[in-house]
Amino acid sequence: MPKWQMIVVGFGLLLMLVFIGCGNDDCASCPETVTPLGHAQGALILLPGAYMPGLEVFSNGAVAPDLDSVKVGDSLVDRLFWGLGSEWSYVDAHWVITYGESGDTSTFMYEPGDVASISVWGQGRSSVCHVKILNPSLAATSIISPAVYADTIVPGGSDTVVWHKIEHVDYYAIMVAWYVIPLNTYTFNYYYATDTSFIITGAMQPEDTVSVFNVHVTPFNGPDPRTGQTNWSGNLLDGVVYSFGTQNSTTIVVRQPPTVLKMVVPEAMKAQPEPSTEDIVANVYEKYRK
Repeated sequence: MPKWQMIVVGFGLLLMLVFIGCGNDDCASCPETVTPLGHAQGALILLPGAYMPGLEVFSNGAVAPDLDSVKVGDSLVDRLFWGLGSEWSYVDAHWVITYGESGDTSTFMYEPGDVASISVWGQGRSSVCHVKILNPSLAATSIISPAVYADTIVPGGSDTVVWHKIEHVDYYAIMVAWYVIPLNTYTFNYYYATDTSFIITGAMQPEDTVSVFNVHVTPFNGPDPRTGQTNWSGNLLDGVVYSFGTQNSTTIVVRQPPTVLKMVVPEAMKAQPEPSTEDIVANVYEKYRK
C-alpha cells in the first residue's frame, strides 16, 4: 500500500476513535453537562423605573444556592432587599430578592420594549436572564368584544374574546374562571395567545353545570410558554422571569334552564377573588413547564 494511502487510512481510524471516545462518559474532552444549582422565577417591569417585585430563587437540590450578588441591568441590588422565605418549613427555604430603580427619570436604564437583564453570581457560578420589559400602565388590555354580560351561549357552546393589540407585547395570558353551580365556587383554567383573540370552546367547559365564566386577558413577555424552556443562561440558575402588563376581563353567560339557575347562590357569584396578574402569568408558565 502506498504511503499516502496508509496515512489516509490511519487518519480515518484516528477520527473513528475520537468519535467513539466521546460516546464514553469518561471522555475528558467531551462537553460537560452542568445542572444549575437553583431555579429562579419572578417578574421585572417598569414603574417607570425597573422594578422587580420579588425574584424567588429555589434549590434544584437540597438547599437554596449561596448567592454572592445580584444586578438588574448595571445596578447592584442592595443586600438589604434580600430575604429568605419559606412556605412550609426550612426545607423549602428560598431567596426573595426585590429591587426598585431610583433616581432621576432621565437616568433610568430601560424604556418599554427594551431587553432588560438580571445577573446573579454565587458559589463560583453565574447566570443572566433577559426579558423584554413592559410598563403595565402603558401595556393595558382593552377588550373589544364581548362586553360584560353581552354574550350568552348554550352549554358546550363557544365564544370568541377579542382585544386591541398592545405594543411590545409577545403573548397574552388567558385565565378562564368558571362559576360551577354544584360546587358553588369558581374553577380556573390557564391558556395563552400570540394574537389578539381567543376562542373559548365547549371542550374547555367543566363537566359540571356552569352559569357564567370570566375571561381575564393579561399581556406578558418572556420565553415561549410552549417550549417549557428557561430564559436564564449560565450554570447557576434556570427558571423563568417575565414582564407583564395590565389585565382586563369580560363575563359571558351560559344559558341554563330556570330549574338549574335556582341552584345559584347570588353571593357566591361575587366570590371570585381578584386574580393577581403575576399569578396568572406564572400559572400559564407552570402549565406548559416540562
